[in-house]
Amino acid sequence: MQKQLPSHAQVVIIGGGIHGCSVAYHLAKEGWKDVVLLERKQLTSGTTWHAAGLVGQLQGSHATTAFAKYGIELLEEIEAETGQNPGYRRSGSISIAINEERHAELKRKADFASLFGIEAHALSTDEIKERWPLMNPEGVLGGIYMPSDGSANPIDLTTALAKGARMHGAQIFEHIKVEQVLVEDGQARGVRTEQGTITANFVVNCGGMWARELGQLNGVGVPLHACEHYYLVTEAIPDLPSDLPVLRSYCDGTYWKEDAGKLLFGFAHFNAKPWATGGIPESFEFDSLPVVEDDVMEVLELAMNRVPLLQETGIRTFFNGPESYSYDGRFTLGQAPDIKGYFVLAGVNSTGIQSGPGAGKALADWIMKGHPPMDLAEMDPKRCEEFQARDVYLRERCPETLVLTYAMHWPGRQRQTARNLRRTPFHHALKAQGACFAEAQGWERPGWFGPAGSTPVYDHSFYRPSWFDTVQEEQHAARNAVAMIDYSMLGKLMVEGRDAETFLQRICTNNTAMKPGRVAYTLMLNERGGIESDVTVARHAADSFMMMSSISHTRRDYLHLRDNIQPGEDVRLRDATTSYGVLGIMGPKSREVLANVCDIDLSNETFKFNSFQHFHIGHAEVFAQRLSYSGELGWEIFVTPDFAEHVFEELMQAGAEYGLRLIGGEALNALRIEKGFVHWGHDMAYTESPHQIGLEFACKPCKDIPFIGRDAYLTRKEEGAGPYLCSVKLNEPEPLLHHNEPVQRDGQVVGYVTAGAYGKIVGSAVGLCYVALPDGATDKQAIANGNYTVMVEGREIPAEVSLTPFYDPKSTRMLS
Repeated sequence: MQKQLPSHAQVVIIGGGIHGCSVAYHLAKEGWKDVVLLERKQLTSGTTWHAAGLVGQLQGSHATTAFAKYGIELLEEIEAETGQNPGYRRSGSISIAINEERHAELKRKADFASLFGIEAHALSTDEIKERWPLMNPEGVLGGIYMPSDGSANPIDLTTALAKGARMHGAQIFEHIKVEQVLVEDGQARGVRTEQGTITANFVVNCGGMWARELGQLNGVGVPLHACEHYYLVTEAIPDLPSDLPVLRSYCDGTYWKEDAGKLLFGFAHFNAKPWATGGIPESFEFDSLPVVEDDVMEVLELAMNRVPLLQETGIRTFFNGPESYSYDGRFTLGQAPDIKGYFVLAGVNSTGIQSGPGAGKALADWIMKGHPPMDLAEMDPKRCEEFQARDVYLRERCPETLVLTYAMHWPGRQRQTARNLRRTPFHHALKAQGACFAEAQGWERPGWFGPAGSTPVYDHSFYRPSWFDTVQEEQHAARNAVAMIDYSMLGKLMVEGRDAETFLQRICTNNTAMKPGRVAYTLMLNERGGIESDVTVARHAADSFMMMSSISHTRRDYLHLRDNIQPGEDVRLRDATTSYGVLGIMGPKSREVLANVCDIDLSNETFKFNSFQHFHIGHAEVFAQRLSYSGELGWEIFVTPDFAEHVFEELMQAGAEYGLRLIGGEALNALRIEKGFVHWGHDMAYTESPHQIGLEFACKPCKDIPFIGRDAYLTRKEEGAGPYLCSVKLNEPEPLLHHNEPVQRDGQVVGYVTAGAYGKIVGSAVGLCYVALPDGATDKQAIANGNYTVMVEGREIPAEVSLTPFYDPKSTRMLS
């Protein structure tokens, strides 16, 4: 007999897969007894039940690795607590490489493992063959072995979490479909089901592949789509070792594990297909999809070559099941942007079993603490623009995520689907000049410029891609002559109204009570003293300001401003991003170029740094801010779209005699890293405080109006807790830095690289990195002590670490 639904709960969780049960378990275990979980059919009946059950500790980011590492810990403990065996086997895993670039990726992956104390060993081909005797070693260059990896039984693990949740007081109801999340005054108030209504303080959407449709009912974007995903199981294989490690052959698109005397091998498809584009059938429960042989033959042929035993072993099961993939390969985890108390955990891209326990714990902690327990910015629902949550976009983009699961994880890899959606007013002119475009938030942005007459295409490498020298030349132009870049896609948020100044003084750490015509670089903090964003604010009039944001965080910054407007404040927000095209011009000769096309005094005394002026270029009225993200003398020129190409042509013509060169985002990234300039989301997030980043200069705690987070910031600054962001430079010219390379001091891991590039001026790879203080030290200057190295593909490369940038540390060039 079905027990009666309660009329109220502190938290209602929708979805009884691995994630919903994990959230319920962790909330209840921490004493939140009034927790209700609702499952439309039976627990695990959506996608959890047919997961392969692989569990590996090392994932693609710090947060996802923390999730997976915790998941292993829970697997080892939960049976003792609940009496339910999760089916965990610690068999280890081996990943193999059949080309040099893949070998480099695996070695970098092993380096990354050292940041978390996860054991990883490089193996030779012979050593791999010894551990995995069924493998054909032809073409295998080597690989890595991770002894703590293994597999779990998805149903048993989920059952253990559900049992633990019940033991701690949570209630779980099956065969209850949620028809609607109830929202009132921007706050989640409960759910309406086919068997009644439950009011609640919090609602959690863990609906798996149904999460998108459920979110759409309330305007909540959950950017995922179900895709078809295959695995095959062989007939029983005599004498198959039961302790066989999981084998991943990324280039063959397969993974292998022993499964009750048989081999299960799964596919990372070369051509993936979205499923249920017209909606998921209401009756779906423990269902599989039709098998189309043509969808698996290419990978199957590679599999039979890698494991020749398949050529003489029958296939017992061809399985095709739907799994959810996100548009950008990242989870969706956090509070919905427009509805307080509405949380989402979904779209984990076929890593649910290994990530589910940790992801569920993180979401539970967020609900209980009122803020994220770690840096989860990469997963925040606020990252998703409206068009990225629409089905037409997701049907095209999400299958590519599945295809890329086992593809090369190149630094800066570009997506191929759903391109050319957002173009700046300079797009066609830049394309005619040889731009090779990269994509961010749907914007097409030049990454670099190919030579005249060429058709530039991104190729990627962990070493030096074909466009490496081109980017060096673009850097050289910015440092020694003059360079120009398209900044149009940067966010432009107008903050207007009678109370705009008071509002921004409260929101921003820097002083925004400035005269019209001035610009300030500032941070926005949270109540914990963490950095929510870094932006520039320009005062256009007594009641009008423009805030400029990075491309990927414009929506997030808009929402942060919106959510902090107090009742009765006369503050209006307007997204003016597409109202202007923007050209950045930089370099020691940029003043001469600009002087040739305008009739104002550009001298340092008259046109000061951090100011802006209105004037004309050709026939177009423009305004320009004197700012720089490259570390050189420079301006950002704003023009309405109708005059954009005219201004572009005027500057190109004027710059010809000074060696003006168009540059892209690749060169700009190297320039800013060489100069030590930071980027939110890479080098800092809401977990770090300004004192750790060297941004105290942008904080004015003595303002008449205290900024949000001031007291917490001052406390954290006084405590002096690290780690601290530093500049790092390799002492060898060949190795490259990309991201997440471990930094060692006196042979011990003390930090990691947040962003890296090759610096033309310094003549080696340069990066920004977090470094912990030496034991017992309280002064960040102690970081200078010790011998530093950076791990690059298993090698310890001698390096210099500095609290100041290696290029123009006093900013004399930028301020000249």
